[in-house]
Amino acid sequence: MLTTTRRSALVSALATTGLAAFGSRAFAQETGAVAAAVDQFAQQVMAAFPDQPGLGITVVERGKTTLAKGYGVKTLGTQDRCDENTIFGIASNTKAMTAALLGMLIEEGRLAWDDPVTKHLPDFVMSDPTVTKLMTVRDLLVHRSGLTLGAGDLMLWPAPTHTRAEIVAGLKYLPIGGQFRGGYAYDNVLYVVAGAVIEAVTGQTWEAVIKSRIFDPLGMTSTVASPALVDRSRRASPHARLGPPTRGLGPQTALPFDASFDAAAPAGGTNSTPKDIARWMQVQLGLGMLPNGKRLWSEPTAREMWRPHTITSWSEGPTDDNPARPSMQAYGLGWFVQDHRGERIVWHTGGLAGFISYTALLPGRKSGIMIMTNAEETPVLRSLRYGGADRLQGRADYDWIASSKRLQAESDAQALKDLARATAPSSGAKPSLPLEAYAGVYRDPWYGTVTITLVGKGKAKALRVSFDKTPALRGKLEPFDGETFKTTFDDRTQEDAFFTFDLKDGHAVSALVKAVSPLADFSYDYQDLRLSRVS
Repeated sequence: MLTTTRRSALVSALATTGLAAFGSRAFAQETGAVAAAVDQFAQQVMAAFPDQPGLGITVVERGKTTLAKGYGVKTLGTQDRCDENTIFGIASNTKAMTAALLGMLIEEGRLAWDDPVTKHLPDFVMSDPTVTKLMTVRDLLVHRSGLTLGAGDLMLWPAPTHTRAEIVAGLKYLPIGGQFRGGYAYDNVLYVVAGAVIEAVTGQTWEAVIKSRIFDPLGMTSTVASPALVDRSRRASPHARLGPPTRGLGPQTALPFDASFDAAAPAGGTNSTPKDIARWMQVQLGLGMLPNGKRLWSEPTAREMWRPHTITSWSEGPTDDNPARPSMQAYGLGWFVQDHRGERIVWHTGGLAGFISYTALLPGRKSGIMIMTNAEETPVLRSLRYGGADRLQGRADYDWIASSKRLQAESDAQALKDLARATAPSSGAKPSLPLEAYAGVYRDPWYGTVTITLVGKGKAKALRVSFDKTPALRGKLEPFDGETFKTTFDDRTQEDAFFTFDLKDGHAVSALVKAVSPLADFSYDYQDLRLSRVS
């Protein structure tokens, strides 16, 4: 499980709690009753969290779209309202689409789930030769590769210049931190590989394939495969809390246009609308078939995508103060699968800078809900996530709003304590070498180079750092505690980092990097970045 913070990762399997508030009444299950209940609840959530700029919500009941609506505004401080055609980044909800594309190609006999990846990408290499040989198309999708949590994500954002081919090529340098097929650790880079497999098999870009095989047949005319293709006039603005004292706390702020995930689009590049996403939910709930009888993939393929492949967590099940705690949670092919208060639920979250989202399907009811938001507000998504699923079941007997507020207050208080510890120098010592001894070009084989330069003269001398493949990560590098330095990036929307140097013969020869903030999302925490000086 991941900790509850205002930041939300590409996926979040958050533990839940609930406080009785609405009584035990259940909604009548006539078509449209759920939509009315969700609509009312969404308005309550917006009132309870006035810092939330906007929402997009879609409800499908018994295979029919009964709600596709926007709430709030696209950008704080404006009157530009969200509606059913407002575009939101849905991030890792894209993963199920990539899995569906593979499923369709498999039905055509162009590959198989258990084909070795090297059959279609001969140059595919992991850092362990055995893993390279055994890795299958299925393995790319189920987070059991042995890579560490979020491995290689610095190649994906914030808005780096790595190409899709460079991301795939960089895998050979990422350490295998666990046992292959021996456990769960969420990653994004292998979905980029899955996209490359689709390109190799079809001879087309992933973007062209998803448009022709999913968006166009479903009539998703406002949906695009990557941020580069977005109609900016219709897209909601991303928002986040940028401090003080740190990112994840402080007032809500609109962020610049987020161009991340173009190269990594098969893992999370889709941007869609409440109206469009209903078509995607309908074909999922129809086990590959649309309401008009058109079939995109077969029922066996649909069930294969929902079949549990990798256990992600387990517990004793629901408790009095946690009615939605699952007894078992697993990952399928682009979907999580678990129980929600006695019923099977198939779901996924998505998160990019300034956007978090959630799709939930109750197959037994042929009903589902999609929540799109334009701010990194975990308590908002959590309230709607569990309150929405409850309403799909015809219940409203727990106050997810109050519960989420309480958990967030506890999380924020703990974050302040953690931040105070993280930013208090242990010794207050000065660097043992002059600043110029730390300047140079450093390289990590999977990421690329980081350049540290000396600027100014005399007492004005200072260091600057540049992550050379990531223009957003450039700024000051200032002494913090002995051989540890701290960044102050020019772009204050980015996560600052500590650099801790190793010294040899009067020079810095290597450095480890980690995020300053305890709230940093795992995809922004600089993990696995081990820099060695090359000049």
